Amino acid sequence: MSMHEQANKIKKVLIVNRSEVALRIQATCKALGMSIVAVYAPQDAASLYVAQADEAYALSGHGFAAYLRQDDIIEIAKKASVDAIHPGYGFLSENADFAEKVIAAGFIWVGPSPEAIRAMGDKIKARMIAQAAGVPVIPGDFVALDQDGHLEQGLAIAKRIGFPVIIKDPLAGGGKAMRRVDGPCLFADAWRAVVSEAGRLTSSRELLIEKYLDGGRHIEIQVAGDGTDALHFFERECSVQRRHQKIVEEAPCCFVDRSVLQEMAHISVQLAKAVAYASLGTVEFMVTADGAFYFLEMNTRLQVEHSVTEMTTGVDLVALQFLIAQGCGLGYEQAAIRQTGHAIECRVYAEDPFANFAPSTGQLTHVFFAHAPWIRVDHDLCVGGQVSPLFDPMIAKITVFGANRTLAIGAMVHALQSSVIGGITTNMLFLKRLVQAPFFVQGMITTQTLQNKDILSMLTQPELLAPQDQLAALLAVMLVQERQQPEVSAAAAIKEQVEPARQQSSWWRLQQWK
Repeated sequence: MSMHEQANKIKKVLIVNRSEVALRIQATCKALGMSIVAVYAPQDAASLYVAQADEAYALSGHGFAAYLRQDDIIEIAKKASVDAIHPGYGFLSENADFAEKVIAAGFIWVGPSPEAIRAMGDKIKARMIAQAAGVPVIPGDFVALDQDGHLEQGLAIAKRIGFPVIIKDPLAGGGKAMRRVDGPCLFADAWRAVVSEAGRLTSSRELLIEKYLDGGRHIEIQVAGDGTDALHFFERECSVQRRHQKIVEEAPCCFVDRSVLQEMAHISVQLAKAVAYASLGTVEFMVTADGAFYFLEMNTRLQVEHSVTEMTTGVDLVALQFLIAQGCGLGYEQAAIRQTGHAIECRVYAEDPFANFAPSTGQLTHVFFAHAPWIRVDHDLCVGGQVSPLFDPMIAKITVFGANRTLAIGAMVHALQSSVIGGITTNMLFLKRLVQAPFFVQGMITTQTLQNKDILSMLTQPELLAPQDQLAALLAVMLVQERQQPEVSAAAAIKEQVEPARQQSSWWRLQQWK
């Protein structure tokens, strides 16, 4: 079978996800001539990603849980006669059992093998594999929770490693079920909290204790493999985090020696080969001030921050996922992959930074994002739509491109201050202040930066605009929106915004300035 024939194996795709990532995957599917099947919880019935799909099926269940009903999803795939299932990120994207069910039902799984998901999804097993592959790991050890005296064992390990330490559920992710501990007297409470969260989230029977690296940077390497060969698409700087959640990501990293980054990329490729990896993946590291680096974990899925890699390499990573899933190989040589310019992504959350980041929900009254060839906005928002507390609070991603980091920062400031989401509170003002702050501009960022109370206080001061200035800004946006669309029902607004939304998420524009 020729590569062209292989590449035509997928003609119809079920996307098992929602919101902005579903729209992102849809864009590539349409570019590749694939039909799209969407699934939706009742709360998402009026979403743009549902309106833009060729077919859409309701899920039983409520909110977040609806997207985890594996057997229902397999039945929908059969009913719709799809060829492949793409999980996006979150939900079932790193669920090896679901991947096995997809494959057993005769569908193409657009992701790594269940074996690779299991091997790299368990942080303890991943550590062992990384060590065997010669990848440096953070000093640490694990404790089985079915043993008597596991708390005492954990404390003994922490004392041997040296405080501060971090306690982790090896099966959890996204900053959940983990606690930093700064001293022996604080260990017991943190241990019990992680045990409780792990029991609720993953039922893990082991906990991992690692040395907590103060002043470290979180750097990740984008890799791809076809089961035999592997290559990398350079690094992403992901150090700006709050409560272990990434907020701002960028590529390339300008503040770690290039030779160190090249070594990390080489080791990441070796790790992917060691597990016969066949899909996109991300190898994550902590890098200390002296240039030492340590393996954290490998994420076996598309990452939220993949947009900065796409903008700086010109590679459609979702298309690459489909290529690999159809057995077409990688389609690239390492020497042909180049980084150009600088890209920054900001995650827009439905939360109020000026009220201790309290969640914000409700009906959207205004949605307007800045437009320019160097601005990419991934979102699924429309006037009249609802932001629900039942899902993750990330509601949009703004990614910008510049010839260098200084220009990219300027582009991000413009994008944030020229965008308005009305009806709820978001973190966009917080983000605008953050990317303009001297510590960010100078690259003085670590994973602990936003734990500094003085810095956080500076970024969360009350709004500096006078009330009349705020009103003028909002009226300007309303005027633009009235010209673009009349005040109509939410359902009609969805239909009218399908094409504009496509333009806002025009990832293919990244070729225009290369």
